[in-house]
Amino acid sequence: MNNPTPTETYETRDLWLAAALLASSRRLAGLIWHDGRAYFSFEDAVACRTSADAYWSRELRVAAKDFTDALRTLKDRLHGGTPGGRAR
Repeated sequence: MNNPTPTETYETRDLWLAAALLASSRRLAGLIWHDGRAYFSFEDAVACRTSADAYWSRELRVAAKDFTDALRTLKDRLHGGTPGGRAR
């Protein structure tokens, strides 16, 4: 298995993980649509992998307000555009 580099992106379909990453100051690179499903793409795959591991092991700590704001932002991105990234 190849190790990601900081210049690679990290993708996830998991809305809750994506919100945790965004709330932990990971930078959202964009939204990728594939076969009608949205993937959240984040910059710096290495840092995201570390944060994701902390999330799944229940060690990632973020402020509740930051998490809910991140969740709202991601939902806005999902529902504010169509596959292909164009606004409705």
